[in-house]
Amino acid sequence: MGVCICKESQLKNPRKARILSTSEISNDVRLESIRDKYEFLKVLGYGQFGTVREAKKIRDIHMEKTYAIKSICKDKVKKNLVTMKRELDILKLVDHPNIIKLYEIYEDARYIHLVMELCTGGDIFDYILNKQVLTEDEVGKIMKCMLSAVNHLHSLKIVHRDLKPENFLFASKAHDADIKLVDFGMSNKFGEDHTLHTMVGTPYYVAPEVLKGNYGKECDVWSLGVLMYFMLSGTHPFRANDVKGLFKKIVKCEYNFDDERWTVISKHAKSLIQKLLVVNPHHRISIKNALIHPWFHYLGQKHQAQHIKLEIFNSIKSLKAPSKLWQEAMKVFVRDLSEEQIAELQAAFQEIDQSRTGFITAEDISDAMRRNGYSLASEEISSLIEQIDYIGNGKLNYTQFLIAAMDRKRLLDEESMWSTFKHFDVDNNGTIQVEELKFALEKAGCFISELDMVEILNEFQLKAGNGMNFGDFKEIMTCFSEDASALPEEANDGRGKERKVTRRLSQKRLTVRRATQMAKKEEIANQN
Repeated sequence: MGVCICKESQLKNPRKARILSTSEISNDVRLESIRDKYEFLKVLGYGQFGTVREAKKIRDIHMEKTYAIKSICKDKVKKNLVTMKRELDILKLVDHPNIIKLYEIYEDARYIHLVMELCTGGDIFDYILNKQVLTEDEVGKIMKCMLSAVNHLHSLKIVHRDLKPENFLFASKAHDADIKLVDFGMSNKFGEDHTLHTMVGTPYYVAPEVLKGNYGKECDVWSLGVLMYFMLSGTHPFRANDVKGLFKKIVKCEYNFDDERWTVISKHAKSLIQKLLVVNPHHRISIKNALIHPWFHYLGQKHQAQHIKLEIFNSIKSLKAPSKLWQEAMKVFVRDLSEEQIAELQAAFQEIDQSRTGFITAEDISDAMRRNGYSLASEEISSLIEQIDYIGNGKLNYTQFLIAAMDRKRLLDEESMWSTFKHFDVDNNGTIQVEELKFALEKAGCFISELDMVEILNEFQLKAGNGMNFGDFKEIMTCFSEDASALPEEANDGRGKERKVTRRLSQKRLTVRRATQMAKKEEIANQN
């Protein structure tokens, strides 16, 4: 997705940005001034459609977490709104350690602002240019991340269609920084019996079937083959004097390993490239099989079980049935955690996710516990999954796992909870009103009725007219884990009243609520 260059003066005073009553692009856009929530720092770059700036939350200046905000000039993208909506829908759907994260969308009369994960390590293309020669081991680690990211997309029936070095970024400048896949402007959904026909992509990396106008997810596999060849040799496998000649070589798969550089490259690496660069997409290696190709074993990357601390499994086990409000609040909370704070949890997630799809099941958790010398009845694990799985597909995605596995007692401190509270307090008046709460929950994909809202308010002994202050919010954030038992039982509600908050939700009420939610989903699906 591009970003626009508009006059700097138009962005400097947020009060002049007219607030909209309805969004032009999505139902879950925050129609408020982004400058009321974020302090814009330095400009990171300019593009055809806008500006990218580094930013941090206004009330979190003490925190180190910073974000990348793309400010897109709506006048520049009027003709591409459908494509933009599709890209945003896909970004909201994906959730993987090796894919860039979209956190929030703001919109005013002139701009669409995307609050995204900030990557500071540069892209793969510049990395190759600076190093000139990459070792097989380096390329192997990068390829494993690339394959894992694309495997997650394909598991969601998403094809990227523009995989190239410039679209893979390093999260930081650290030597072991994560790789992040970005730019979903050409991505699309696909079906089992549905092929794509639009010719898109970057010439060097485009698959032969894309040139013929009839293709599926396998086009991403081809692009990864070209990427691997480029990273190992510093040159593209298909070269010609013009685009027409280039496409001719791609269709005929005319490449070789004749360059001197290839004399020191292993036969296993060449084997994987040959399996990735197969003209017939049906004969091309799958992402799943590429992830277990002998090349990774040859490099010493044969998977060795990483030890997962018992505390992580205990955190999952101790989580009580969460409310809709708690679920949404925790999604906001974990996004503000630093790379250092989630490093151990990310490693645990990747150890449990043996299939590299970006989802884990009860069986995955059971297997991981067994490998680490722990045990828990499969029925109990399934019950835990059911409590945490607010999407309802029987699996946990990356964010859900972070929420369940984090050390809530240590990380849920006053400052972090205040930051999360302000996310819901749209008008900055110190309380969260029913309308604000309803919007936030529906933004998370929860189907909220008036009865649902009454239930949530009753759950925490709140009155609709008074709203929820920070004292109320803190107790809600800490009442769904055994870790919270050490926290004060009493909290001042800010109006001179002391009261106790219900610490547990009954499993029966949780089951009834889930059944109601599923029924609503089915009703909407039938209407469509």
